[in-house]
Amino acid sequence: MMGIVSVMGLFSACDVLEDAYDDPSVEKKEGQYYVDATDYAQWVYINLHTPTPTITTSTISLDDMSETGAPSEWDIAHHRYDVKTNGAAVVMTPYHTIEDLEMAGMPQECQWVADEYSDECVTVDMSHMMEGYLVYAPGYKNTELGKWVNVDTSNMPPNYAMYDNVMLIRFADSTYAAIQLVNFMSTDRYQIKGWMTVNYQYPVF
Repeated sequence: MMGIVSVMGLFSACDVLEDAYDDPSVEKKEGQYYVDATDYAQWVYINLHTPTPTITTSTISLDDMSETGAPSEWDIAHHRYDVKTNGAAVVMTPYHTIEDLEMAGMPQECQWVADEYSDECVTVDMSHMMEGYLVYAPGYKNTELGKWVNVDTSNMPPNYAMYDNVMLIRFADSTYAAIQLVNFMSTDRYQIKGWMTVNYQYPVF
C-alpha cells in the first residue's frame, strides 16, 4: 500500500564540526509525514532530498526474500518500527523538539550508529507464530533509530513504549536531517499499530 505524506560506515564519536552544513541554496523543508508501515512484507522508503519528501513502497518476497520496488535514491525506510538508512549514521539526542535541537546546536560528544546487517533482520511473516516460529528476511537496519519504539514481549499482550527523542541523521553527502516519532498508531479510532507519524526537518544546521 502506498504511504501517505503531508508536506509542510560506523563512527566512534561526533566530530567537532565548525563548518556544519549551511548551504543557502538548499531550501529547508520541515513538516510531518504519515506512512502505513503495517505490512510485514514491505519497506516504505522516504526521500528527504527531493523538493517535497517522496514515499515509495517495496515488497519482500516470502519465497526467496528478494525485494522489488525499492527506489534508487532514498534516505530512510520504515518496516513496522524498524528503520534503515541509505549509508547514514544516527544519534538519538536528548531533545524532544527539533527546535530545541537547533537551539542547542550540533552535539559534540555522542556515539554515531551506522546500519548493521543481520541474517534475521526483520520479521516478514507472522502467520506461523502459533507454531512457534517466525519468518525473517536478511538485511540492514539502524538500531539507534529503532529505539523510538520498544516492544516488550516478556508478557502478553506486549507492552509498547514510545520515545519521542529527536533523532539526528548524518547522510553520506554530509548533510543532516532531524526526525521525531510522534505516534506509531493510526490516527483513526482503530489505532492500528505500524502507522508512523514523523516530524522532520531537512537540512538541519
